[in-house]
Amino acid sequence: MEPLNPVSVSAPGFKGLNKQSSSVDLEPGFALEAINCVIDSFGRIASRKGYAAVTGSSIGSHNIEAIGEYLKIDGSTQIISAANNNLYLGTSSLTSKYSTSVSANRWQMVNFNNFLWLFQSGHAPLSWDGTTMKLITAMTSAAGTPPQGDAVIGAYGRLWVGAVSTDKTTLFYSDTLAGHIWTGGASGSVDLKSVWTNGMDSIVALAAFNGFLVIFGRKSVLIYSGATAPGSMALVEHVKGIGCVARDSVQDIGTDLLFLSDTGVRSLQRTIQEKSMPMRDISSNVRNEMLYYIGAETDIGKVTSTYNEKERFYLVNFPQNGITFCFDISRVLQNGASPVTTWDSINPKAMLTQINGDLLLGQLGIIGKYSTYKDNAATYDMSYLTAWISFGQPFLQKILKKINFTMQGSSSSVFTVKHSYDYSGTEFTEQQSVGGGVTHEYNVAEYNIAEYSSGRIIDEVSSIGKSAGKMIQVGIFSTVNGAELAIQKFDIYAKRGRMK
Repeated sequence: MEPLNPVSVSAPGFKGLNKQSSSVDLEPGFALEAINCVIDSFGRIASRKGYAAVTGSSIGSHNIEAIGEYLKIDGSTQIISAANNNLYLGTSSLTSKYSTSVSANRWQMVNFNNFLWLFQSGHAPLSWDGTTMKLITAMTSAAGTPPQGDAVIGAYGRLWVGAVSTDKTTLFYSDTLAGHIWTGGASGSVDLKSVWTNGMDSIVALAAFNGFLVIFGRKSVLIYSGATAPGSMALVEHVKGIGCVARDSVQDIGTDLLFLSDTGVRSLQRTIQEKSMPMRDISSNVRNEMLYYIGAETDIGKVTSTYNEKERFYLVNFPQNGITFCFDISRVLQNGASPVTTWDSINPKAMLTQINGDLLLGQLGIIGKYSTYKDNAATYDMSYLTAWISFGQPFLQKILKKINFTMQGSSSSVFTVKHSYDYSGTEFTEQQSVGGGVTHEYNVAEYNIAEYSSGRIIDEVSSIGKSAGKMIQVGIFSTVNGAELAIQKFDIYAKRGRMK
């Protein structure tokens, strides 16, 4: 038998999951499974971080469902969170600040003119000044009744509010620099019924982007210019057929707006720049899976998201099934999608990226911080599987001799190497550990990477192949227990068998 050339893959899985294309002979950069993984800054599949509790005393069996950050005029910040029909101040301890006539926890919180403003459908809107939470109508010089809308932004010199339960086609705006004045002055409203020409729609979310006011409907998107003067602002684009299904899925990533539509995660920027071009579908490689989770949500409004520049990802979480999609925003694939992995055991009910880059996660009774390789001191499992590999000869049997993995981890990292054949579901496994073979500690002189410390080890691990087949799939499974694990490279060695 003649030997086959080995398949050698550096930074395996760096293109993320691809569950839409044929699983036969996908590029080795794609994965068919990447659970509780991220694509790290070196383009490798690696274990995600977990979260450490920053709240010392739990508020009990109540999920933190909304988190906002108040940016004070002196540059300091405060965290306001919502749970158990209550609003709390702080992170290490949660101090109740307001609960009067509150019956839900899906507040949207925005900073504007030195106040934090809180809106939620069916609730009287609130303001926070760093000391006191009060009704907007109770503020000094308040005028008019602010709309009880579900969507709010502070932009272009005023508050904008939409998605009132009894009127989802009207956009309301406050007086200039006065979020407490809703009658007289420069306050007013925009009736969108005549704008939505492709049938009636309803406001879901609002955003300000590149000088435009963006109104996300359920089935369309309206883009206005000149919002600094609402009476004369002009509609510059009406995107029909694609809208936003979840208010908290909208994220400004600096160069683009991302949002969840009923067909997956979409990008708005390309449409604004080139009106004839379709919206970029950044989730196209996992479209069917994402559509399943969109349909499985009994309350799609509970979907939450965040963009974290430091980690380079956009997260969108589906709480009904506890699935988080993690998109690597630093890379765009040839088809316009972003590399994506999934998380299945962290399930945050609220997410907030703070001004300092820290990521806070709303959990049961506590606020957690994305910061450690455990989930509130508990271990979690990660797994990675390649696409099916045929060595370019799908009708020829191969006899697998060995698989060499180059792994980065700590001396405590234990993992299982897996391989299987021909879609059979039968797996051959072998347990390995980082540091069990020849090891080299990372240092600046050898690898020219300042981030690596002597506690992180690179190790080449060899696993013996068993059995034979036409198509080969390899992967790893590991229980993450306080240390990162990353796949630097793998090499598959096989011999040519007979034709079948």
